[in-house]
Amino acid sequence: MSRRIFILAVDGAMASSLVGNRDLFMVANMIAKNTAKSTAPLFDVHFVSMDGRSVECVNGCRMDVDGSIDDIRAGDTLFSPAFMIPNPASVGDNLLQWQELIEWLREHGAGLDLIATNCSGSYALAEAGLLDGGRVTTAWWLQSEMQCRYPAIQVDRDAICVYSGNLLTGAGSSSFLDVGLSVIEKYAGKPFARLLAKYMMLDSQRITQAPYAILSLFDSSDEVVNKSEQWIRANLARDFKIEDLAANVAVSPRTLIRRFNNAIGESPQGLTQKLRIERSKILLETTQLRFSEIVQRCGYQDESAFRRLFKRYCQMTPREYRQRFVREPALNIENEVRH
Repeated sequence: MSRRIFILAVDGAMASSLVGNRDLFMVANMIAKNTAKSTAPLFDVHFVSMDGRSVECVNGCRMDVDGSIDDIRAGDTLFSPAFMIPNPASVGDNLLQWQELIEWLREHGAGLDLIATNCSGSYALAEAGLLDGGRVTTAWWLQSEMQCRYPAIQVDRDAICVYSGNLLTGAGSSSFLDVGLSVIEKYAGKPFARLLAKYMMLDSQRITQAPYAILSLFDSSDEVVNKSEQWIRANLARDFKIEDLAANVAVSPRTLIRRFNNAIGESPQGLTQKLRIERSKILLETTQLRFSEIVQRCGYQDESAFRRLFKRYCQMTPREYRQRFVREPALNIENEVRH
């Protein structure tokens, strides 16, 4: 019997997550037909909208649908859409526009076999109360805002995909493919999902989004914290102490730590480490510098200690990072960027 899959299309949704998943299930059906000689498709896939009318995606493409959300029954599988959110500060305004979907999820979500989404789509599940007490992932740049908005939910900051009951959430925009593969693995098994990933040349081994995260500029309401961040960025190559930072902004070290924790939930030392990791990632991607020189430019003298710090934050070694994110590997680094 075919597994009923419904892909919900709404105005403002990311078109790639809608069409991409339909293509994924189409290819899955083709492979199942050719390998298992099945007469019925493995997946019975339908596009639906809230009211059965066509929708306009965020990129301007109009999309026709097969029916409305009322066609979904208990026990079905739903792909809830991801939306374009320009920055974490705009989440609240976007949630106001998703109220019809959120109400539907609140009323019907528990009865579905599985609800899958990714990126900003996780907010709709959280707002509907379906994730209370559970785990979630979302795009790395939306994680802090989600944790503040929904303190009862555990945000997994590294994961690409996270199951929590009958909910499956994914990381950033392109993770809809990881989510789709996870759904196919759930219903057709890991060997079949692996075969599909190979057929479509998808990386089914991504387990963390940590290497992709960028530490963006932030705007704290605490001027001492803002000035401290600017000073840290300007002095990353120095081996400075918290007393040096505190003296520069004219507060005591204890006061500085307290104001950092209150403003951004981070210690000055923690922010400094993250900024140094961010600088090292840029240097690994854009230069052919030896890793020992990169370490010095990031304010460290102990190469081994910095390598361990890098792996803890990025979930891969500096060498692995450079190999993944540089098209043509830098020359003569084999002995410099070690495991």
